[in-house]
Parts: sequence; structure tokens; C-alpha cells
Amino acid sequence: MLLALADRLAGVVTRIGRSASWLAIALMLVILTDVVTRRFLVLGSGRLQDLEWHLHGALFLLCFGFAYVRDAHVRIELVRDHMSARLRAGLEIAGILLFLVPFCVLVIKFGIEFAERSYRTGETSMGGTGLPHRWIIKSFVPLGAGILLIAALSVLLRCIAVFVGPEAQRRRAAEWLRVRPDPHKPAP
Repeated sequence: MLLALADRLAGVVTRIGRSASWLAIALMLVILTDVVTRRFLVLGSGRLQDLEWHLHGALFLLCFGFAYVRDAHVRIELVRDHMSARLRAGLEIAGILLFLVPFCVLVIKFGIEFAERSYRTGETSMGGTGLPHRWIIKSFVPLGAGILLIAALSVLLRCIAVFVGPEAQRRRAAEWLRVRPDPHKPAP
């Protein structure tokens, strides 16, 4: 039950992350266009530069939760390698409940206010030639935090499953927490 719900939540986050990863291609094309037009046509575009950081921000915010459910974020493996799955799960639960959930809730709350204020005031780029409607990119802040919160709930359920439920569920949940071997290191 816990793992089924964790898998469904992770599936939602994964679909969002994979879809958002296509923004990387758009970002590369915008950067390439900006570089070529500056170098060869001596044209600088505030709109292209704004679009670059808008795409970069959206890409990061929409994919951060995906990295978390895939355990592809930065960890301190020197310490983690020597821990049991139960200790890893306990530390992960503590980190999620004490730090990640409160952080996401605060970012969602203040991020919504941040985007609303931008919308109400009709905020545009500070540069005269930049993009209008700054509220659009600012809306990605609470959206990204919401996706990260869903990812955190998925991981939390997986970690709880290490301690409760049938043995097969506990083993499967513990397997997710195992140390993944570095594919670039030769096997001993």
C-alpha cells in the first residue's frame, strides 16, 4: 500500500520532470541564437537573455523533484555508504519532516504571494527590451516547490515502508535506499 502510493506520486513527478527536460533543447536553441546574433549580427537582445534565464529557471524548478525521487541529487556517500538501510531511512524521514516539508510549504506560500504581486503590478523585465509578464516565471517558484513536496511525500512513504508492513515491502523499500554502485568504477 505505502509503496504503491509512493510509486504513483513518483510517477507524477517523473512525468513532469521528463516533460520539462525538453526545455533544455529550447534553452540551447535560445542560447545559440543569442550568441550567433551577438557575434555575427552585432545584435543584443534583452528578450533572448530574459528567455534564457526564464527557461533555465523553469527547467531547474520543474526537474528538482524528479532528481529527488530518482535519488540523483548530491549526497555524502562517504558517510552514507556505511549506514544500514534502516538508519538511512530514519535519517531521510527526519530530514524530510524537519527540513524539506517546512521549506516547501514556506516557498509555496511566499512564492504564490511573490507571483501574485508581480501579476497585480504588471511587472516586466527591468531592462527596457526584456520580456513582459514577469509573473509567469515567478509562478514556477511555488509550482516547483509543490512538485518537490510531492516528491518528498513519495520518498517519505518509501522510507516509512522500510519500518512497517510485510517483509517483502520492507525489503523492496530498503532496496530503493541501497547504495548504488558507481558505473564508472571497475568492480572489485
